[in-house]
Amino acid sequence: MITNFIKHKVRPDDSLSSIAARIHISENDLKTFHNQNCGKMNKLFVNNLKGIDFILIPTHLVSEEKQKLQQQKLLPPPDYFLKFHFDKYSVEEYFEQSENKNLEFNYKIDLNIQEEKENFLAKINVKNLTKNNATPDDKVSSLALECMKSLYPISYKISSTGKIESFCKHQRLIEKFNAKRNDIEDFYVGEISKKYLNTFEESISDETYFFRQMQSNILYQILFPNLEWFHKKSTWKEKFYIQINSFPLEFSFQTEQLFEDSELVETKMTGTLSENCSLRELLKEVRIEDEDIQNNINAEIIIQYFTSKTTKQLREIKSSVNIWHQNQLFQKHQLQITQN
Repeated sequence: MITNFIKHKVRPDDSLSSIAARIHISENDLKTFHNQNCGKMNKLFVNNLKGIDFILIPTHLVSEEKQKLQQQKLLPPPDYFLKFHFDKYSVEEYFEQSENKNLEFNYKIDLNIQEEKENFLAKINVKNLTKNNATPDDKVSSLALECMKSLYPISYKISSTGKIESFCKHQRLIEKFNAKRNDIEDFYVGEISKKYLNTFEESISDETYFFRQMQSNILYQILFPNLEWFHKKSTWKEKFYIQINSFPLEFSFQTEQLFEDSELVETKMTGTLSENCSLRELLKEVRIEDEDIQNNINAEIIIQYFTSKTTKQLREIKSSVNIWHQNQLFQKHQLQITQN
């Protein structure tokens, strides 16, 4: 707010509401402005002006309502648009687990977003993956990476609000894998490799199952957010996967925005688990009848989006998913996605 003002002598027929109406601001904004600038002895504590000699009137004041409207225009729109994503992002992914060695993954993502008729299509390529600062060199990890490489880029349909909706031409994924399978088998020989390749082909052939695998990855849930999240004014419920290949759980979310940065808006979403789920259910990926509530988990999701005030493009994301079991941290999963 700009603090240029005039000192108005209160007339007998003046009221706070009549003065506010003349200068087109709310009574509350006028009272707040006066109290911020008048000193300790002349503050207004009620809305009438009885016994008040003067009131400070701003010569230029952005009302709270107008300020919110101006800030709203700095946010990405609720409908997905072609340039929301950049073409390239770097990802740092960190797992802290109570009974396992901590893991850190780094990789790059290339995005090719296209608009076709009324739909948006996203071609996603993941590359240059390292695990704990080294290229995975054990046989199983290397084979898994080669299998996924044979599918990239994977094309998805994007909903009107920005979320991944389905595969685009799922059959094409199977064809790409089959075209590369002989080359993979020439390098990865043996019954274990053959069994893995058969299982992988079976998995990707089941479109529903394979899409759930990809959809349940936290990376894709936050990289392709529902853009309506940015405009939520009150608490809302949302299903979210916190364990890959498991089932989604309902969280209670709140959104807040920070506009202090000259270039970026920070949109922070905080979610807390709002339904019962045991650790055993989460890890087994199925609901268990009559499960003991003492085994229930607590979970929290924090996602911070940094978008450009001018272009509305997605510059950076920071996220953290924390899971507690019996008051102890079971798993912490952190992601940082940065535009290259």
